[in-house]
Order: sequence, then structure tokens, then C-alpha cells
Amino acid sequence: MIDAERRGNDRLRPQNLTFVAVRPEFTKFGKLLDINSGGLCFQYMYKEDQRRIEDLFKVDIFISRNGYYLPRVPCKMIYDTKVKKGMVFLVDMELRRCGLQFEGLIEEQTDKLEFYLMNCIDG
Repeated sequence: MIDAERRGNDRLRPQNLTFVAVRPEFTKFGKLLDINSGGLCFQYMYKEDQRRIEDLFKVDIFISRNGYYLPRVPCKMIYDTKVKKGMVFLVDMELRRCGLQFEGLIEEQTDKLEFYLMNCIDG
């Protein structure tokens, strides 16, 4: 896992349950754990027969409760590791943690991300 010193900025925890979905198939979908202006970390369930996440791809970030939606955020894979946790209740599934770096956001995406960071995080 990447350490805080390499990130440059501290990651902030969301105050609302926020989801991340990997495009284009949306087969990888999980809970946002932390975020900053440079990237995010999310947790998802992985089935062995699924394709791995590519190095460069896009994600959607959203909060279903209040309608916040940030689509097609370009990202670069930093890490994707198995979470060492006790028991997984589904056969052939593992819990994974994925760290992403944002890559080349357009102005509208940057504005929506800044709105999220100002209004939707703990602290």
C-alpha cells in the first residue's frame, strides 16, 4: 500500500456513503474509503474469473442519497491489493483495496471534485 508521504496530500474520509464504479463494464463497484484532489482509495469485491482493472481507465463517483455524480474520471492504477481480512462470506470472492491517481481531469470534473472535497468529507 502507498504511504501518506508519497501521496503529497492527506486523504480525506467521506461523510456520506460514496461509491466508485470502474468503466466501461461497471463490473467493479465499491465503497470510497478516502479521497483528495490527486486520487482516491476504494474497496470492492473481486471474483477470480473477472478481468483485472487496467492501468489506465475511468471511474464514476457518486452518492446515491443526494444525487452527487462525477462521471468518467480518468485514473491511473497505483495499487490493487487483497484486503487481509478474516472471513469472506461469498465463495470465490475476495475483498480488495484499490488506490487510484487522477489523470488529466477536465475543468468541469475538477470543479465537481472540489465541490465534493468542500462539502462531502468528514472534518
